[in-house]
Amino acid sequence: MTEYLLLITIGPVQEFIAAARRTRDLWAGSQLLSDLSRAAAEFLRTTDADLIFPSQENLTNHDVVNRILAVVSVPPEELGPRLEDHVREMLRKKAGETLVKINGLHTGGTLAFAKGQVDELLEIFWAGVVRTDNYKHDRDNLEAALAARKNTRDFFQPVYSAMVPKSSIDGTRESVIPEEFFPQRNASAAEKKRKIQRLFDLFGAGQAERLSGVDLFKRHAKGPDGQADFPSTSHFAALPLLTRLRAQGLDYAAAMNLYVKALESQFFARIEKLHTPRFKHLALAGGYDASLLFEERLSDVVEEAELKEARGALADFFAAATKGERPEPYYAILHADGDNMGKVIDNQDGIARHKAFSQALDLFADSVRGIVESAPYRGALVYAGGDDVLAFLPLDTALACAKHLADSFAKALKGYQGAKDEVATLSVGLAICHHIEPLSDALNLARAAEKAAKGMKDKAALAITLSKRSGADLTVRGRWQGAFYERLDRFVKLHQADALPDGAAYELRDLDERVGRTLAPEALIADATRILGRKRAQHGRAGIEPTDLAMIKNALDTGKAELRQSDGRPVWGINELADELIVARVFARAQGLKPRKEP
Repeated sequence: MTEYLLLITIGPVQEFIAAARRTRDLWAGSQLLSDLSRAAAEFLRTTDADLIFPSQENLTNHDVVNRILAVVSVPPEELGPRLEDHVREMLRKKAGETLVKINGLHTGGTLAFAKGQVDELLEIFWAGVVRTDNYKHDRDNLEAALAARKNTRDFFQPVYSAMVPKSSIDGTRESVIPEEFFPQRNASAAEKKRKIQRLFDLFGAGQAERLSGVDLFKRHAKGPDGQADFPSTSHFAALPLLTRLRAQGLDYAAAMNLYVKALESQFFARIEKLHTPRFKHLALAGGYDASLLFEERLSDVVEEAELKEARGALADFFAAATKGERPEPYYAILHADGDNMGKVIDNQDGIARHKAFSQALDLFADSVRGIVESAPYRGALVYAGGDDVLAFLPLDTALACAKHLADSFAKALKGYQGAKDEVATLSVGLAICHHIEPLSDALNLARAAEKAAKGMKDKAALAITLSKRSGADLTVRGRWQGAFYERLDRFVKLHQADALPDGAAYELRDLDERVGRTLAPEALIADATRILGRKRAQHGRAGIEPTDLAMIKNALDTGKAELRQSDGRPVWGINELADELIVARVFARAQGLKPRKEP
């Protein structure tokens, strides 16, 4: 009997995942793509196909990537269209069940248009080749065939092209929310309030959100256990402070309840709660999203005219619960991806070995949610399929969680190598972003950080990009097996203990800018260690420990050995040291600084 290798891809990935304004939209898009990929894999199994990737028997334990490879006995030209129809019908059914419950689409008469936009969303490509005795040769031919198919993609006329505003999320599809539902600029305050409330009730949209059918589908989609929410970026920013309060035995539940009650009773407030069963490790008292704890987010739930009073209620909460301390406004996005995966996969001799590798990768994916969303790390997973991970984390746990994931990945894939002994490792990008920065920008920073990590020699690296609201973004990076992670962790602890002066990093940066291009590396290192040696920590009571000075000097000496091709300066030098100190300070603030004592 003739057998075939079949490869299917389902997309577009960016349309499903990247086009998101809220974390909820991002999560829903990634889950939808995973669900469709899972449906395709399970459909193949009904035809007695032998799945190679993914190959785990139970496909419900983790997200499923959008590339599926299988051995099939049905000719691809017959099986491919059946598979495509099955996946499209599943999307059509899911969209229909979700969109029909959005009352505004019935009131506005745009339900059919919204469904049509979802119908034309999918891009499914497949290719097949007859199996021979040379599995690698078959795979190479299959990849070439799929690439050729993608280069001859189909184009269709959009189903809805009315002269209406475009989606404020993806900028390409037309909004299906009629303009009559939005408040007009010259309307009275009462009329604006009525329309804003109606807009939210009918569509789940804000007053500035023009949403397409695809946007609304993701906004209202629910997970397998019925949840339809996801913590906001503000929630992750607030978690470090709230966690420290709990650790100190301070109960803020009563103050939180009074604050929320004030918002709900006195103002036009829409208070969101988290899905407690999944996010119990993140829940505040009452299960509220912590966006309520930031003044700049109050405008999401109260009218502009009531902001002053709402801010007063928030100040009362902080006075009662935290002695006036407010949360830091930054959080972390983690984006991780496997290294050398193509080389390692290509070196697996035959289907059996490839399947074993695939199963090891699936087992890692199975474990990711348990790591990210555990009590020690208090994160929320967006996606974990194969070697690809996307998650949100509070800053006080982001470093440790990234290291845990990298160690788990290396352990899961130990024993699999490429033809030149390349090993599968995990590179991680962390983006530290302000909680009200556009989510699309934050995601781009996380992806860029992950690419910076992969740009390290031999990969297996961590890159951290700090994006402050003032000043330029800065990125620090290093390999897991080098001194980078241990040094950064030590800097965090030194900052926490007030053993590193705040101004040290900026004085080093000033030194590098003034004479970094003129002094010999040895002289520059000597000047830098002199600056650090005379800096006094703990308000002038103590100097930096000699062991820590020796660690820093050793890192600078090591860095000068490798020069950049662009300007002949050390790959790692004074400016990079200053950046690490600045980044470490941000993590230290999240983890809690030692109370300063006056000298």
